[in-house]
Amino acid sequence: MNPSDPVDPHVLRLAPLTAAAFAPFGDVVSIEGKPATPVNDGRALRYDKLVHLTHETDAALPGLSLYHVSASTLPVEVDLFERHPHSGQVFLPMMDGSFLVVVAPDRDGQPDLDRAQAFLPELGVGVHYKPGIWHVPMTAIGADVLLAMLMWEGTETATVEHRLATPILIQA
Repeated sequence: MNPSDPVDPHVLRLAPLTAAAFAPFGDVVSIEGKPATPVNDGRALRYDKLVHLTHETDAALPGLSLYHVSASTLPVEVDLFERHPHSGQVFLPMMDGSFLVVVAPDRDGQPDLDRAQAFLPELGVGVHYKPGIWHVPMTAIGADVLLAMLMWEGTETATVEHRLATPILIQA
């Protein structure tokens, strides 16, 4: 895309998911370059403290869920953002498959679409959303995907949703 071309504010282009690009929103969950400890009589390597899953005391119940997400194709329109004000949230792929990571910081209780970004993680890489980060619900690309989700739950406001008046188009 030429920098002098007009930019449609309702179109996001996918970017590679890197730790630096994603840092304002959370953490990339990957073992690449991380220290490991041999365990299980040397048959396995354990990677500790990949993320710090913060939460408020009101969110006192650790929750582990599985999401089986049906495939979509690019480009895809999204019109729903959600956030979890009391807890971080981790998504880890449990089978090969691509999924979108579309995030936005908060601006006055709504997603700041001017600073929204879209990423496509490499296979086997997960994400950790910081508490309060707006994100699009999981969207599989090309094939169904199975994701494990971990977060602290327990409050009535564990999930806040915001429907957009105009959908955002996510393109490769």
